[in-house]
Order: sequence, then C-alpha cells, then structure tokens
Amino acid sequence: MSKPILHGVKVLDLSHMYPGTLCTWLLAALGAEILKVEEPGTVRSGAPFLNQGKKSITLNLKTDAGLKVLHSLARASDIVLEGFRPGVARRLRVDYETLRRLNPRLVYCSISSFGQTGPSVPYSAHDINFLALSGMLGIGREAGRRPLPPAAQVADVAGGGYPALSAILAAYIAVLREGEGRYIDISMFDWTLLMVARYLMLDPPPRRSRPVVKREHATLAGVAACYDTYEAADGGFVSLAALGPKQWGLLCKALDLARYADAAFDPEKTPRIKAAMRRNFKTRPRDHWVALLRNEYGLSAAPVYEPEEVLEDPHVRFRKTLARRKDSGAVEFAPPFWFAGARKPGGRVCRVGQHTVAVLKELGYSAAEIRELRKARAV
Repeated sequence: MSKPILHGVKVLDLSHMYPGTLCTWLLAALGAEILKVEEPGTVRSGAPFLNQGKKSITLNLKTDAGLKVLHSLARASDIVLEGFRPGVARRLRVDYETLRRLNPRLVYCSISSFGQTGPSVPYSAHDINFLALSGMLGIGREAGRRPLPPAAQVADVAGGGYPALSAILAAYIAVLREGEGRYIDISMFDWTLLMVARYLMLDPPPRRSRPVVKREHATLAGVAACYDTYEAADGGFVSLAALGPKQWGLLCKALDLARYADAAFDPEKTPRIKAAMRRNFKTRPRDHWVALLRNEYGLSAAPVYEPEEVLEDPHVRFRKTLARRKDSGAVEFAPPFWFAGARKPGGRVCRVGQHTVAVLKELGYSAAEIRELRKARAV
C-alpha cells in the first residue's frame, strides 16, 4: 500500500481556534505529522475530532526554557501554523522572521481575522461578524426583518481553515522546487468576501429573501443573547459575539445590564435579556455601538453591511480584495493569497500534553532535564 501523500511532513501547530485546528486536522488526514503546542493546563473547547491523529506537547512559551524547545522543534519542522492576534507571535518570539533564521525552508502560515495589515487588524471578530461585514447577513434576510445568523461556522471553515490548507500546500510545493520558505497571511475576512463576491460584483446588488427558521437550542443561530444581531436607532443592525464570561460581563457593563452578568445562557432569562438589549441598542445609531463595543470594550462587534457598504469599508479598501476598476467601474475580486493519493485514518484524539516526554526525548533531552523543565513549569 502506498504511503499517504504528506508522509514525513512535519507540522508545528500553534493554533487553538477552529480555523487553525481544522486546517491541521486536514493536513493530518493527508498523512502529515501534526504536533500541537498547547499551554500547560489547557482546557480544550470545540469538537474533539479536530485533534484526531495529532500529537500534543505542552510548552509555556513565556519561559526561556519553553521557547528554547519550540525553537528546536521549528528547526525540525516543515510547516508552522499559528492563529495568534497580529503582533503576538512576534512578542513571543515565534514569528516567521525569528523562525526562518532557524529554518530557511519553513512554510509559515498565520490565520487571523483581518490579516496582518490594515485598519481593522486590532479588532476581534468571530464567524457572525465576518458574515455581517461581508454583506452575507444583509443579502440573505427578508426586507425589514432581522438578520439571522446561520447555524454553521461558515467563515471559520470556508474563510479560514480551507484557504489556509490550500495556501500551505502550494507554498510547500514551492519550497520543494526552490528550497526557500514562504510566509502566508490568511485573512478570514478576505476569504469570506469570496463567498458573496458574485452578488457584490453585480450592479445593483440583488436582494434575496429566505424563510426564517429558528432552532430553539442552536446557541449560535440567533438564540443566545450574546451571539446575535440587534437593531440600532438608525435602523442599522449590529452583529455581536460576546462569547465567554469575560466578554459577556463587559457587554453587560456597556449596555448597563449588570443584573444579567451571570445569566448569559439562562434559558428562562434569555427573553428578558434580549428585550432589554433590543431597547438599549435602539437608543443609539449602529456605528456608535460598533465603535463603543470594539474600541472601549474590545468586544467582537461589527456592522451588518448592506452590499453597497462592503466596498467602502476601510479594511476592504486597504486590502483591495474587492475593488472597483477606475476605468470601467466594474467590481473585481482579487484572490486573497498573501504569500511574503491514499486516505489516512483519523486516528485517536490526543490528550493535552500526551506526547510531551516523547517529543522532548526525540530532541535529545534527558530524563533529568525533562524533570527540570517540569519543575520550571516550562512544559
């Protein structure tokens, strides 16, 4: 039986969110050897299948000893994937420029919300926000009705995991041909624009309607108060993803709803919470709320754009993913690749840190040295 396509390819996975873990899961399915780097004490969330067929090592990258191990791993790897916010990898000294000095053949891929450049880089965003900014929510709703997010992680998959996979494979082929590594900048927003490009490029953009179906237990389909869209005073809508206790607490503070700080997913209180949130959002215009929630509270909030607004977004204009030609006025889409055989069984789901000792031994660490790393909380 022939070996898997990517047999012998070593991937260092520094990601922890769905787009990155999906990408490396697919690479594992193609036969690559995936080593997840996780913080000591990590409690995972998300689908367990995304960790099938992978190995896991725990490293504290904020310690010199942990960073030294990571650098040793990078020297022996073919691909590195990270999903930090822009600037974090450099601060931790695991960025491309640092690692390429250790391994010039390295393919290094960064997956982020808005890419590594542009005015929206500082903002946090989740799936619903990309769908809002791309115009997808605005196009897919009936006139006069509230935009309803789909019960699927559309942007995470088609805007993050899939394009990262294709770009990594293309870059790896280039390394095999030329011997020089590549850096890849994956902007989830850029790739989400691709999914609605055919509508955004029409003049005027079409209006589509769809039946509205709500599933009462689908938290990310407009049921939970923390992940939904809300109408503002000017008739515009705000997409909101205040996921986690900290984010929910900040949202309650911003909306003067501290009494609900411990009830984000309380099914009995949700109707009252949503009613209160709708009243509060209608006191100010859409862009006021977006600026407030983003800039003062660091929350994942975005305007629900109408199709004609998408092209005027400062980040879209900066990245030129969608742009109008000066000569004809036609809208064109630039593919957002940003570069500077046999099926493999899924395998078992690795436990956090399951392969730490084995990997360290492969790097040449003795039992005594590994005990010292544990003592220093570096692994």
